[in-house]
Amino acid sequence: MPEKKPAVTPAAFQAPASRRRAALQYVLAGIIAWGLIGWSLDSLLGTRWILPAGIVLGAVSGYYVAAAHRQATDADRPAKGGKQPDTDKSN
Repeated sequence: MPEKKPAVTPAAFQAPASRRRAALQYVLAGIIAWGLIGWSLDSLLGTRWILPAGIVLGAVSGYYVAAAHRQATDADRPAKGGKQPDTDKSN
C-alpha cells in the first residue's frame, strides 16, 4: 500500500502570520548576507563605508524579493469567497 503524503497548503491559503514571517525572513537574510559581504570587503580594502551600504542594500533587496514573492502568491489566490481546493487525492 503506498504511503500517504501529507497535504501541502498552497501559499495563497497560508495564514497571514506565516506570510509576514516569510517576508521578515527574506529581509533578515538579505541584511545578513549583504552585511557579511560588506564586512568582508571592508576588511579586505581597509574601508569603513561598505558594511553600512551592504546592510542597506540587503534590506532593500530582501524587501524587493519578499514583495515579488507576495505578488506571485497573490496571483494564485482565489477570488473573494473562494474555497481551498481539496488537496487529498487518495479517493
